[in-house]
Amino acid sequence: MTTAQQLFIGYGTIILAVGFGLGVTLGMLRASQPDIRSLASAHLETLMQSALHYGLAFAFGAVGFDSGWATSAAWLLVIGSAMQAIGATSNWLTKTSDQFAERSPGWIINSASTFAMLPGVLIGVGGILRNL
Repeated sequence: MTTAQQLFIGYGTIILAVGFGLGVTLGMLRASQPDIRSLASAHLETLMQSALHYGLAFAFGAVGFDSGWATSAAWLLVIGSAMQAIGATSNWLTKTSDQFAERSPGWIINSASTFAMLPGVLIGVGGILRNL
């Protein structure tokens, strides 16, 4: 298993556990706080990230994308994804109803994640397509 795959699988597993934790919290709070959309968003965000990172681990391995570039892409994507999860969770914790209108701390973190995600996606997609 390559370093990039290990990063994706490790992060995918951690964020899956976070997603389940947020889901349990959502289930417990839903009865007393029916309008907690930001927590539901954070829960779904983390579950989708888990599947995405497992899929990237498979894709990198399936095409044999194993280089320093692959590891760099994996780190950038993991860091950017973690920032997205932290931003979404922050929006719930700060009771943000509209992160864009409020320019919340969660919005700032989510926006900053672009600086890691975009190069990570470009490197990753390029590496996968080049190795097909």
